[in-house]
Amino acid sequence: MAHIDINIKDGLNFDKILKFRPFFFFFNDEPVRTVLFHGTPLELRFKQNMWDLRVELSKDVSEDYKKALAQRIAFCFGADETFSRFHVMCENDEVLSQFLDKIEGNRLVSAFNDFEAIVSIICSQNVSFAQYKEMVRKLVQKYGYRNSFPAPRTIIENASNLKDCGVGYRDVFILEAAKKLMLKSALTDDDLNSMHGIGPYSRDIFRLFQKRDYSAFYVDTLIKKIFLEDYGANLISDADVRAFARKKFGEFSGLAEIYLQKFLNDVDEDTS
Repeated sequence: MAHIDINIKDGLNFDKILKFRPFFFFFNDEPVRTVLFHGTPLELRFKQNMWDLRVELSKDVSEDYKKALAQRIAFCFGADETFSRFHVMCENDEVLSQFLDKIEGNRLVSAFNDFEAIVSIICSQNVSFAQYKEMVRKLVQKYGYRNSFPAPRTIIENASNLKDCGVGYRDVFILEAAKKLMLKSALTDDDLNSMHGIGPYSRDIFRLFQKRDYSAFYVDTLIKKIFLEDYGANLISDADVRAFARKKFGEFSGLAEIYLQKFLNDVDEDTS
């Protein structure tokens, strides 16, 4: 079977990624998905092969295609990133040090493209992980080409079908995102700042997950609860919460937040 092997640094552990699911990449519980890349639909099956992330392809493609695909996947999985300084910080943190065995080798995984990311973030607002997955499943089923994530143009040309996907009030925000990304592949800061339904919280989530900016820190009631109960910091204003996070975690504020929320408070939905 045709495949690509992506070299991974710093002990990436694919099993941990699948178990703890810090991603907007896979639509289902299995490490399989279809991408529409350079106009060609391709099913990808992922597994770890020693120090490589092996991606099996449903059909053979050109070497140039494989190279471009490998570069995108490597970015999504942070294959070239190193986390030694983050791990040292975790070792010295009174809370994160409890979860080192879960953190080491884990990775935040980006969506395959910016449209996937922003639609996934919109769908995940104010719902459980299981509800978010169901919305995305329906979008792929209704709009996707051979089970790939729908392209912006497809959404625009069939906007009336959005309600059938269970997205509710989010339909207008998804349609606006589709219009912004119909003729380009990446969202700019100006795009994010001008989009309806995308506030500071969602913008920080996008920067953290999709741009892999680990300093991007989002403020919600859960992180305030964690800072109070686990760090003894009673912080009211968003500015104070951000200042505490910057002082405590520095350039890794957002990444630390992901793991704190995941390992301290997430409900286990592995069977959902």
